[in-house]
Amino acid sequence: MAGRFFLYWAISLRCRRNRVVMRGHPAKIALCLVKTMKLQRLIVTGANGTGKSHFARELAAARPDIPLISYDAIKLTSEWKRRPQSEIAAALSDVIQGRSWILEGGPSLLPQAIKYADGVMWLDPPEWLRAWRLFARPLRNLGKTRPELPDGNVDWPWQQYGFAIRSLRNRTRFQSDITAQLAAASALRVWRIRSATEGASAIAEWRRTVA
Repeated sequence: MAGRFFLYWAISLRCRRNRVVMRGHPAKIALCLVKTMKLQRLIVTGANGTGKSHFARELAAARPDIPLISYDAIKLTSEWKRRPQSEIAAALSDVIQGRSWILEGGPSLLPQAIKYADGVMWLDPPEWLRAWRLFARPLRNLGKTRPELPDGNVDWPWQQYGFAIRSLRNRTRFQSDITAQLAAASALRVWRIRSATEGASAIAEWRRTVA
């Protein structure tokens, strides 16, 4: 039994180096174990209002040696204006080629970043909870800039509620996009987190991983 495990481990390590998924083979399970043990580059994603920024800060607190990067901080300048796409892509490229990171942001970062990640935590809470967070967030941060954003991006309800309504209407598109991106990725440790209990379990697993 032990010999079989180490065989699977050796095969899976080779797969990881070559970004190959051996579908239906037990090595895929071993590969997932190896990637979990060496989890150094993690994406936290989900639709707006799923709690990504707060959850990512909890992950960073659990392993303070891993830097936390907000995709919004890469994308935005001030007054909710986006940088040119070429600048966003270049800045994101610099981040994801690093040795270790927690990258928090919406699913638009996945096409460029997912191939560099060891794992993805997809926050997908019930829609009523997401709607409540989108309603409460501008009031909680009224006239202030949230910690994950560059200076000058202030929360005002009349701006944020229009954005929230559009985001809630696009729930199916968000889910389909993330599902497709994850299905296309090879040998990736994935958590789909729908509850506080699942979130706590994911953080505990992240805390146990070793460099």
